[in-house]
Order: sequence, then structure tokens, then C-alpha cells
Amino acid sequence: MVRRYLLPALLALAACSGSDNTGPDRISMTGSWRQSADLREPTTGDRHINLGAFSLAQSGDQFSGDGSQGIDAYCTTANAVKYTGPLADPAPFPVEGTLTGREVVFTRTDAAVSCTYRGSFVDGSTTRMTGTATCGYTQNNVHYAFAGQWQADKQ
Repeated sequence: MVRRYLLPALLALAACSGSDNTGPDRISMTGSWRQSADLREPTTGDRHINLGAFSLAQSGDQFSGDGSQGIDAYCTTANAVKYTGPLADPAPFPVEGTLTGREVVFTRTDAAVSCTYRGSFVDGSTTRMTGTATCGYTQNNVHYAFAGQWQADKQ
């Protein structure tokens, strides 16, 4: 009985062990990424839409670098009044995270804002990732907890 399965298993192993490198490209977080997000604060109705960038370096499964919001970040209250808050600050901020297979998790933690990004690479791509983000900060003794979608494309 074992013999019947041994030959097909050996043939499958031989087919997969050749030097042909036609498998998927290895994902690398290293480089410049264009990113955007659409985050909402459910209690206040505030909304934050931003365009920005990440500059990342990877070592093993870990990566770190800097992020920034573009000067075009658009934050509004529930009444559509534009405002400037910590999420719209164009100053660079540190990020660090982990790549596990096609899944990414990384955080922004600086003096003003704490964010967690979770997502994955789009099927068939090693240069586009999408997911969800949560960001929180306290301003004027009010805690804001934004959540929504984000995406990033390698440049």
C-alpha cells in the first residue's frame, strides 16, 4: 500500500525541487510607499482623509522607518468644518512592524498619536497592500478613536 503512494509523492517532490524560479516574488517592505487612509471617529463624527508616505527598511520579518501625512490631509468635523489635528500633522513619525507571509501589522507611536495598521498584500501583488487602521489621540481632554481603511503602493 505504501508503494502505491511513494512514486507519486517522489514525482511531485522532484517537480517542485527544480532550479526553475517561477514562484511568486519575495515580498520586501524596503523602499518608498505612497499611502492613503479614510478614518472616522464614531462618537464625534469627525473624519480624516490623508495622502502620505512611508519610507521603510526590512530586516528578516521586521521592518521600521518613517511615515508622514501630506499637507493635503483633510480632517473635518461631523458638520464638515475643516480642522487641523494630530492626524493631519505633516511631521514625520516612526513606524515599526512585522511581515508574516503576505500579512502586515505595524504601529505608529509618537508623542501625539498611536495607530495600528493591519492588512495584507493584494492577491498577485508584492507592491500593493490594503487593510484597516485604528488611530487614537487625546486633545483638550477629549479622547478620539478613529478607525477605517488604508492602502499603500510601493513606488
